[in-house]
Amino acid sequence: MHQDARGHAVALSNPAALDAYERALYALQTYRGDPLAPLDEAIGLDAGFAASYATKALILATFFERRFMRDALAALDQGRDALARGTQREQALAAAARRIAEGAWHEGARMLDRILAEHPRDIVALQAAHLMDFYRGDALNLRNRVSRVLPSWSASVPGYAYVLGMHAFGFEECNQYPEAERAGRRAVALSEDDAWAVHAVAHVMEMQGRIEEGIDWYRETRHVWAGGDNGFAFHNAWHVALFHMDRAEYVPALEIFDARLAGGGEMALVRVDATALLWRLRLEGVDVSARFGAVADGWERALEDESGFYAFNDFHAAMAFAAAGRREALTRLRLALARATSRAGSNAEMTLAVGLGVCEAAIDFCEERFAAAAEKLAGVRDVANRFGGSHAQRDLLTLTLIEAARRAGLPRLARHYAAERLVHKPASAWGRRLVERIDAPQARRAA
Repeated sequence: MHQDARGHAVALSNPAALDAYERALYALQTYRGDPLAPLDEAIGLDAGFAASYATKALILATFFERRFMRDALAALDQGRDALARGTQREQALAAAARRIAEGAWHEGARMLDRILAEHPRDIVALQAAHLMDFYRGDALNLRNRVSRVLPSWSASVPGYAYVLGMHAFGFEECNQYPEAERAGRRAVALSEDDAWAVHAVAHVMEMQGRIEEGIDWYRETRHVWAGGDNGFAFHNAWHVALFHMDRAEYVPALEIFDARLAGGGEMALVRVDATALLWRLRLEGVDVSARFGAVADGWERALEDESGFYAFNDFHAAMAFAAAGRREALTRLRLALARATSRAGSNAEMTLAVGLGVCEAAIDFCEERFAAAAEKLAGVRDVANRFGGSHAQRDLLTLTLIEAARRAGLPRLARHYAAERLVHKPASAWGRRLVERIDAPQARRAA
């Protein structure tokens, strides 16, 4: 029986397939290159390599679109015979991937954790579960799931730095900023290629309002995250844009949009960032109507297949459609949301708890029903983690709530939420701008 680089038994007959498999895991951990191509290479070298099918299915599932969930199930069906002869761990990975792909996201995450209890160095189970925790808004397990396995890791185990990078992000989402920054900086120092850890440290600086340091951090680590083959570069660039926006530097933010996010993207993850950046610019009074049209086109191309799959994505689609005046697309999206609430699976809960309210709030805002938008956002903002994303991403809800309250002539409500920002980010200029805008003579700006 052969073993992978972390000492797990793997079912295969051709050792050359294991080298391709490890290259896939490296691509997964670093977000550099395509992790699926070396997995297909491994399968081509050894059709009985069970772990390759399970890993391929989990990676596809964590792209978190309906089309990729179908591909994940196809990968498992392709490897059915190999998986039947695989190890118990490989079969458990495949079973977790299947439940995730079928929409049972919470159950799938629990299944991955059971694997980690037996195999704490299973980097595939850990990274897949970490991403599932992010999509499900489970901040506690973004931290604790890594904490539970960390004693089994050390610098001598391949992939240790990337485990630290995941731990850093978990710490940050649990508001443990010093611990997050230490873990993230150590991960980058050890690996010199951990774009996820770079991003975790940037989140700390964003949440603490350390804007100058954030821009410097991204400049210093550009070699880690900005390469053309880095699949996470678009999101790190999005964070750079947020730092510029805090300083009211809208031109650099637009330049980042045009270079990294324009066109709507073929991946929902890119469209989410594109939409969120444009919406923030819109709240700041920047004319982004032309750019919003292209992003709305991207969401509309995916509408038939992807609407109602994941509430967090649906919210961003609703913002894009509302901002671009796509009434017919909004009607179709609303129907998809209604259907989603009656289907089995984790997304029904997310949609009912948060998705419906925030989508309607975005529509209300664009149609100048500002008081209604503020009321809806105030009702769901504090439980919005239940539909996924990070603190930085969900900050969009607070920014919209403040501006909706201001435009509705509800300055006390607007100040109430702006005050929170001033306390948490005293060095941030954005919070001070919000207060100045609230206190200025009331005049609704054109969106």
